[in-house]
Amino acid sequence: MIAVTACERNAGRKFRELIRQKGDQLGRSPGAIKVQRCPKTDKATLGDAVFVPESDVHHVLDSDIMLGVSHAIEDLALDIGEGELIATFQDFSNFEYQRKRYNQLATKLNAVRVWGAGPKPKGCPKIDFITADDPKIKRYWLVLFDSPRCRAILLCRQINRAKTFEKKHFIGFYSFNPYL
Repeated sequence: MIAVTACERNAGRKFRELIRQKGDQLGRSPGAIKVQRCPKTDKATLGDAVFVPESDVHHVLDSDIMLGVSHAIEDLALDIGEGELIATFQDFSNFEYQRKRYNQLATKLNAVRVWGAGPKPKGCPKIDFITADDPKIKRYWLVLFDSPRCRAILLCRQINRAKTFEKKHFIGFYSFNPYL
């Protein structure tokens, strides 16, 4: 980043506080993700703990960290209490685990939009559900928050073919840059 805006700095500070809490809940070092070193190239792959960068770089995230970063952005949205949240779920059946959380977000925010494949969930009148069942789109995980006071985005693509959530790995980035 060349110049950091006040919005980006404030959102980043709040995010680091929230991600530390998520790391504590997972029993990991604050902001650490698991990677391992490739014996041939000595480059990082999935396994050892390294710290999550604070700038707009791509990094590999496991399912626990993806969920932690997503929840930190959602918590940021709840703290701000206004704006729009957009999130993708590879399948709407995955939404069921987050139903209570997203209904709470929908009562505080101006708009909550959830994209996914399969039958749309019922009983969430304040949430806009958008069908997105193209196989290319289903590989991505997006959480986007936009308000007049704060912006945040998490955008990652699944890099393995795992079907169970716990075994999925992603590559991508998160940012608080309001111009992104």
